[in-house]
Amino acid sequence: MIAGLSELDARRPAWLPEEARIADWLGSRQPMYRYRKPCYQVRLLEDLAKLMPAAECRVLDIGAGSGLLGEAIETLFPGKQVTGVDTRQRSLPRLRIPFAVFDGRHLPFDDAAFGCALLCNVLHHVRRGDRLLLLREALRVAGDGPVLIKDHIASTPLDWLRLVLLDLAGNLPFGGMVTAHYLGGPEWGALLREAACSGAILPTSAYRNGLSALCFPNALEVCFSVTQSRSTVA
Repeated sequence: MIAGLSELDARRPAWLPEEARIADWLGSRQPMYRYRKPCYQVRLLEDLAKLMPAAECRVLDIGAGSGLLGEAIETLFPGKQVTGVDTRQRSLPRLRIPFAVFDGRHLPFDDAAFGCALLCNVLHHVRRGDRLLLLREALRVAGDGPVLIKDHIASTPLDWLRLVLLDLAGNLPFGGMVTAHYLGGPEWGALLREAACSGAILPTSAYRNGLSALCFPNALEVCFSVTQSRSTVA
């Protein structure tokens, strides 16, 4: 549990397509998922759906990587227009959402330009000295909307080792970053306090099953939503 976050028992939205349809769509855009079921990616989309605003809104996917996640949200989530941004261009061929490059610290968008921002498996790759700045930038461009954070939580040295292995397996095939500094619960709490934000955290989801879950427990995954306090914004 991360201090400053309340527990949220959210249900899977009725509008979200069935897992099989999500998996088929992911396979249509990323060939490797035609042969290896994208369980992790499906679960990630389900968790984001539980936290994302129900109304139509513009969404900024920060650290978008290939842009697959953002494109999935725009395709499968009603009323969402997604823009991706990352420190370099390595997007899918014929990416179907706008994509911008930034310096990793300052987002090239106006205040409240979006109704929601995403930081999915991003902050643990950001240098410790830049994390607070990037989180504040996400809060700035999201305005009154939430910033959805999906990341990892490391409580022991063994957790660190497991997460290093996960990053190598998950990022090397796509040219993603593998250098990381994982946060524990107290570090997450301190970061949120410094950013003057609070929110709600989802129960741990089954990102992995069977032997994979034994080797890499689902407790390593964390997904939550935060907004900046109005007194700070004012």
